Amino acid sequence: MISASFFTATTSLSDLPIDAKPHIAMVGRSNVGKSSMINHLTGQKKLARVSADPGRTQTINLYDIEHRFFLVDLPGYGYAQTSKEKRVMFAEMIHEYLLQTPQLRLVLLIIDARIPPTELDADMAAWLQSNGIPFVIITNKMDKLSASDAAKLHRTLEEKYPGVRRIEHSITSGRNRNEVWGAIEAATRAPARDMSITGEHSWTAPSFNVDLTLPPEETNEYVE
Repeated sequence: MISASFFTATTSLSDLPIDAKPHIAMVGRSNVGKSSMINHLTGQKKLARVSADPGRTQTINLYDIEHRFFLVDLPGYGYAQTSKEKRVMFAEMIHEYLLQTPQLRLVLLIIDARIPPTELDADMAAWLQSNGIPFVIITNKMDKLSASDAAKLHRTLEEKYPGVRRIEHSITSGRNRNEVWGAIEAATRAPARDMSITGEHSWTAPSFNVDLTLPPEETNEYVE
């Protein structure tokens, strides 16, 4: 089990910790399984609150991982039953965090493998690319797909996002848990973000070709 604990929840960047611990942020559509994925990665079933109702995450939630870095769960996007005002507020919160947080090293863009990438997923990927923010696409719930559907999904993603790294993942089977950790660990070791006074935001993209000692694979079942 990973040493992990809930650190804070906030809607304001001014309340975020000012230390140098790297941040790894998770973004995705409402109900895509971010909270369950945090629990699965850390091996703690109740670390992040899991709800069957979409739109529950309405704050920036930080989880301290081994006192070395933070996993950051950002509000989900695309929940139609949320008011327009709240959707605008969530979008602004997400964008401000991603643009203005010096400790950010990597974004995990999580998509539901059962659903073709939505327009909102495409907008987020394009926005991350246009701002030079390193990200990895996590195709979650891959255990729900047949081999032919999985191949079709990868063709679609390669056409839309050529060269962007993708990691298949399943909370139910534990598929590629270590590969996700590998991407996270590599990013935490990357150079710090350069926040220039001109307002430009640039990173040195992390190298994923590293030899890491990772937590053992687990196949515990979690609610998605």
